[in-house]
Amino acid sequence: HGMTDSRKPSTAGPKEKPYVPIEHRPLLGVSEAAALTGLDEKIVRQAIRQGELIACYAHSSTKRIRRRDLDDWISSLPERPQ
Repeated sequence: HGMTDSRKPSTAGPKEKPYVPIEHRPLLGVSEAAALTGLDEKIVRQAIRQGELIACYAHSSTKRIRRRDLDDWISSLPERPQ
């Protein structure tokens, strides 16, 4: 019919979160940290379990990794295989 509305239907409702590119977010989920570093999620989770990578929790059991902690962890990785 005469629908010339270029906006896509708002199925997510009016409160759609603004999109922030991963590399600009101060906090990352495990999968995002893995995607950003190009590493497997298992490696990221293992680093958190072993205390090499610091994770924080925002009001819940939702694990988030601070971008600066991720950067610190990356820079502390060994230069050669252990």
